[in-house]
Amino acid sequence: MILSINFSREGWIGALGIGVATMPLVGNTAVAKEEEANYFTWAGYELTEFHQHYLDKYGVSPNISFFAGTTEAKNKILAGYKTDIGHPCSGGVTEWYASGIIQPFDTDRLKHWPDYFEALRTIGTTLTEEGENLFIPFDWGNSSVLYRTDLVEMEEESWSLLFDTRYAGKLATYDSPQAGVQVAAQVLGFTNLESLSDEQLLEVRKLLEQQRDVLRFYWESQSEAGQAMVAGELVATYAWNDLYKTVADQGLPVKYMSPKEGARNWVCGFVLTSPESRVASDERVYDFLDAMMSPESGAYLIENYRYGASNAKSFDLASAEVIKESGLTDPEAFIAKGILAPIPPEFDEKYVNLWEEVKLGM
Repeated sequence: MILSINFSREGWIGALGIGVATMPLVGNTAVAKEEEANYFTWAGYELTEFHQHYLDKYGVSPNISFFAGTTEAKNKILAGYKTDIGHPCSGGVTEWYASGIIQPFDTDRLKHWPDYFEALRTIGTTLTEEGENLFIPFDWGNSSVLYRTDLVEMEEESWSLLFDTRYAGKLATYDSPQAGVQVAAQVLGFTNLESLSDEQLLEVRKLLEQQRDVLRFYWESQSEAGQAMVAGELVATYAWNDLYKTVADQGLPVKYMSPKEGARNWVCGFVLTSPESRVASDERVYDFLDAMMSPESGAYLIENYRYGASNAKSFDLASAEVIKESGLTDPEAFIAKGILAPIPPEFDEKYVNLWEEVKLGM
């Protein structure tokens, strides 16, 4: 999510087989590794088409390493892993900032920043007293439920399917405190998703405990859910919009739900790590960001991942047919539906604690 708008964050590269290891990709051994920008991201975002301008300038790709989920990434950085740029989703920005591992960007140094959709430029500005920007959006889309139409019976599409005792042992959901708590709140009919009261959270806890007992597993890497669905182990899972095509291409009768409570729009993007975690010079880091934020990079994202790009000019370069097929013909209207913003710290802490307690049976 928080923007809840990431199989595509990992891409089909990680979908049905390739493991998502934390491994660096170094493009030129003649260049000292520590000189290059370091990018910690989901598998699938290492492609040169995303950072071609950096490659053109330096003759080498940045050092790129992968994580399977943002919690894993945060914990690795906290444990001393050195990197310059992370790629969480907006829902994780509160937690990362509270952990002290990220710092604000100097948006004056980002040449494509003025071309960004206005609504996306303010997502990460609410967590610092000075209103500085902690988050540079990159990719966005939505989350919903992917389900087997031949194995699931329902009168009305709803997030409640992920809590349905009829399908115990055949359901999976995203291991995200923010998404998990907010989905349960949506099922209960709550609308103040970023500021749930203690009384509301008691009701959410009961529903999450019910869900825990019917889930086959919680996933951090969407590839787990895709593999399990193809193997016949799941009938429904929390999913990002690109998983539909991935699974449907395997011949399974599936549908990407339009839940009555509403799908969850998400946005993921870049954070700048704190000085103690940094490796490269600011020049290389900001050159890499400029490459990733370019219209050309965004157009590649749209055409090959079916995700929305944050640079408005990318839509002028991308295939009109693909834009239409992906439901992105009016990106500003899509974003206006409600990209989830970072949860205020005092509520985020409660959501995280509640989620972990439920998972541990506390």
